[in-house]
Amino acid sequence: MPDPNIPLSLAHLSELEVPPADLVEIAGAAGFASIGIRAMAASPGGIEYPLRAATEQAEMRRRCASTGVEVLYVEMVSLSRATRVTECLPLLETGAAIGATRLAVAGDDADFAVVAERMAELCDLAAPLGIAVDLEFMPFRPVQSLAHAVDVVRRAARPNAHVLVDALHVFRSGSSLVDLARLDREKFGTFQICDAPTISPPRDQLVLEARTNRLLPGAGGLDLGALMAALPADIAYGVEVPLVGQYPHLAPVARLRLMVEKTRDFLRSVAGA
Repeated sequence: MPDPNIPLSLAHLSELEVPPADLVEIAGAAGFASIGIRAMAASPGGIEYPLRAATEQAEMRRRCASTGVEVLYVEMVSLSRATRVTECLPLLETGAAIGATRLAVAGDDADFAVVAERMAELCDLAAPLGIAVDLEFMPFRPVQSLAHAVDVVRRAARPNAHVLVDALHVFRSGSSLVDLARLDREKFGTFQICDAPTISPPRDQLVLEARTNRLLPGAGGLDLGALMAALPADIAYGVEVPLVGQYPHLAPVARLRLMVEKTRDFLRSVAGA
């Protein structure tokens, strides 16, 4: 189990309308140690902040230095037969320029050999920049489960290829906590915590739940305690809970403070502190 005072990272999805430079400021004020940046849209037409301009990158570095908040990762690359990996180099260079050490990706091809090939290519492109590649499985994408993601990462066979574990996706995909506990430590990337009702919504509502209807840790029925017990104690913890729909009357920084408070309360309750 993690230390209840473990540093927390903020997933950009939690406040996606807030631009990265402002996100650094409010994340720091709320008590987050790091953030993720949606530098590439997760779906066609989605919100993204490429941060390609040198002035934007310099401003990010300035704000990170003044607040002490780091950029943990950039996201989100879709891996499929249509992916031109060399076109991801500007994203990786942006990540490196603002201090990111990880890139989040998703598998969007039913042929896992293709996904693994693209992941290996991306890992080779990312390695000289000091960036690891974390594959996030999602029940509404072809790489749907922990078993799928582990299969791809093992096929990719790169030291900087890892699995991103999202609490919601673990339970909605029916992934095995026993298999998770047996996974080699070097295969783990980061962990994203949230809660949700025990009963899954219909399959065609899974995307909506993941993007807008997550709950704060402890507010739902997922067995987060068992999940965390299966994770390495030193894995990086991120919080991904978009709260604007639940608390539209609060300012973004107030929502983030609530996120930190409730996550810490939950971690203390699980630890018995």
